[in-house]
Amino acid sequence: MSIAMPAAEESHVRLEPPTLTRRGRVCQQGLADTERNFAIASHLSLLAAVILGPLVIALPLIIWLARKDQSDFNNDHGREVTNVAITGLLASFFLVWIPILGWSALAIWCVVIFINMIRGAVAAGNGEYFRYPMTIRFLS
Repeated sequence: MSIAMPAAEESHVRLEPPTLTRRGRVCQQGLADTERNFAIASHLSLLAAVILGPLVIALPLIIWLARKDQSDFNNDHGREVTNVAITGLLASFFLVWIPILGWSALAIWCVVIFINMIRGAVAAGNGEYFRYPMTIRFLS
């Protein structure tokens, strides 16, 4: 005899504990596609910096706040991307006032973050957790 579960309980799949991949990253098995997609979207939302400028923090923050209570995976990725956005906003505000040296440092930081944004999106797609380098962890 099988007992039918209500629709609300079917979406909450019990996840296995995180494991380590061959590369040494923590990986969460059994994630729903929705969780992976929101994590990927949070990383790629940093591309909005080109359009939004100082409002770069808005899009990652909205995605994080919308999904943080529904998934630990999305909470971790959204918080990390929001920390990157805050760090970038502060770094650009302070470094833009230092000619040549500050501008060069800011350009290098932008390249490093762009490369790691892609790496973070790929890691999120694989169900792995990711940390950005050169980021101040304001939100813990």
